[in-house]
Amino acid sequence: MILSTHAIVGAAIASFLPSHPTIAFVLGFGSHFVLDAIPHWDYAISSASVNPKIGAPVTFDRALLRDVVVIGSDGLLGILGALLLFASSDGLWSILLGAFGAMLPDPLHTIHAHFPHEPLRSLQRFHRWIHTDKRIKNDIILGVGSQIALVAVMVGLTMVAHYGVLDQALAK
Repeated sequence: MILSTHAIVGAAIASFLPSHPTIAFVLGFGSHFVLDAIPHWDYAISSASVNPKIGAPVTFDRALLRDVVVIGSDGLLGILGALLLFASSDGLWSILLGAFGAMLPDPLHTIHAHFPHEPLRSLQRFHRWIHTDKRIKNDIILGVGSQIALVAVMVGLTMVAHYGVLDQALAK
């Protein structure tokens, strides 16, 4: 999954815990693994130093710059989307921590490639075990579309739970 999807789903979960930011972070973190068990599309990582499968020494080149821009933009869009959809004055920290927690396993995957020690070793063993082997690599429209659909369903269910949107629509 891309970081934006993880962030918005983590924030949706966190929106139910406005006064419990630590629990929101933990549940967001856990949601990452649930989502990674679903077949999905990921964008390609160009830089050998960012790619967790390679873990090469950091080389400041065009590929690294591309990855920093793509990954950074993806994460930033996820945080902004999470805030726009779910932020409230009493639950801002929960939303932010839920979104960050949901994205965190992916950068930890890259860090593990450079520092393969505990507890990262066990975490990455679990991450690889739960991660689906089925990828949607060749069909970007299906890959991106399925993540948009997943986010739409999560946002819709969250809004229904919070605001009774469905009840209001049926009452008309």
